[in-house]
Amino acid sequence: MTREVSRQAFVCGALGVVAAGALLGSCRRTEASGPQTPSTGSTSHGWTALDDAIDGQVILPSSGDYATAKSLFNTRFSNSTPTAVVIVQSITDVQKAVAFAATNGIKIAPRSGGHSYVGASAADGTMVIDLRQLPGGITYDATSALLTISPAADLDSVQTALATNGRSIPSGSCPTVGVAGLTLGGGLGSDARRSGLTCDALVSASVVVADGEVITASRDNNADLFWALRGGGGGNFGVVTSFTFRTFPTDDRDVVTLKFPETSVERAIVGWHEWLDTADRAIWGMVNITLGSGSGGCTIVLATPPGDGPARARNLSAAIGVQPVTTTSRTLSRMDFVHYFEGGAEAARPRAFVAGSDIIGQMSSAAAESVVAAILAWPHEAGSATAVIESLSGALRDMNSTDSAFPWRRQAACIQWYTETSSVDTATKWLTSAHHAVQANSVGGYVNYIEADTPSVRYFGDNLVRLKSIRQKYDPDGLMYSGMRY
Repeated sequence: MTREVSRQAFVCGALGVVAAGALLGSCRRTEASGPQTPSTGSTSHGWTALDDAIDGQVILPSSGDYATAKSLFNTRFSNSTPTAVVIVQSITDVQKAVAFAATNGIKIAPRSGGHSYVGASAADGTMVIDLRQLPGGITYDATSALLTISPAADLDSVQTALATNGRSIPSGSCPTVGVAGLTLGGGLGSDARRSGLTCDALVSASVVVADGEVITASRDNNADLFWALRGGGGGNFGVVTSFTFRTFPTDDRDVVTLKFPETSVERAIVGWHEWLDTADRAIWGMVNITLGSGSGGCTIVLATPPGDGPARARNLSAAIGVQPVTTTSRTLSRMDFVHYFEGGAEAARPRAFVAGSDIIGQMSSAAAESVVAAILAWPHEAGSATAVIESLSGALRDMNSTDSAFPWRRQAACIQWYTETSSVDTATKWLTSAHHAVQANSVGGYVNYIEADTPSVRYFGDNLVRLKSIRQKYDPDGLMYSGMRY
């Protein structure tokens, strides 16, 4: 489901506003069953009692601020009807809300940033536990270089606070994404090749599990849950109330943008992958292909050490064997770099979009051709659509595929398919055709780009069996709802 020039910001700024958002489970329950209707115990009197018992607030469909309380980043889900939105202001509030949901048979949808691609954090029939007013904020300890933050802290605030100390954590690009969703699904971004995924920097997490207990998950405490929280998807194992991360030092970086012609897109993809796969870890890159509204060809973005960009761009062009149509380079401070990839105020604007992903096992010529075929299947008259390709190389390969729940550490690349269109049917059909086009080269998908009615094995591969066992241990009745189909 992150979400991350950013994937979202680059497309917004360089390829057109319409594609900007591209940058931006229990064993007993299946997605088909969906959230359950509350039992007779959850009468209005019951909700009133919960409202009286917590420091926060219970917002029901009859409340005047219900529409605002349940609103999400993806406006496709503006008509969702959660049973209630519980705004919590303490861990005790979370415990009381979890206990209420368990007693009354209501699925819990934790909400931090509200960027779920399937609207899971305000799903019909769920109790939304809104974490945005939890205390704790963003606390950096200069002695240990550790960062402790609340789950709904947005990425821009986190990066801004850390930059004053010359530190950062690996993260995505969409400024309003909550750190919980990004981390729990893995966390791809422009620091991944040198510092790993967001979840790789996680040291510990505080979690309210389904029985209401508050536990710490780390390598030394509840290690199985700690394993699952690092890439096992948001909202699957409990309500996380805080995260502690290792941080890394920051520096200036060059950002280089190379535009290649339509006739060389396949060569550009393969050459980019082969060159970057063995490049210095300080270099990161992504490929963007957008179809519609005067677009054409592909754009490659590199992030390099300061002053290194032009030389690296020449090396990449030589590896591809095609000269770019245009090349631009600039040197940016850490926060200028973050803001560049965020894409400005436009990137934070809620929007309606349809998106999904594929994990490419090996980026062969055939695989690149299938990616191009997939994007070319988009009907021009429907607006614009984008494929964003990110490398799965560098530091994220320091761990094995079974060292955390995130399974894609020996594959070539992650592709995000993204479109904003007035026709959800057209977009959904194209997304299905894109998956079909790359099927022979795809081994799965990225859970932070979750799609409806998709078996979870597609997101977790061989790690799914262990994930199911851990979920059964901590949430045996399937109280937590994530939109995941187990």
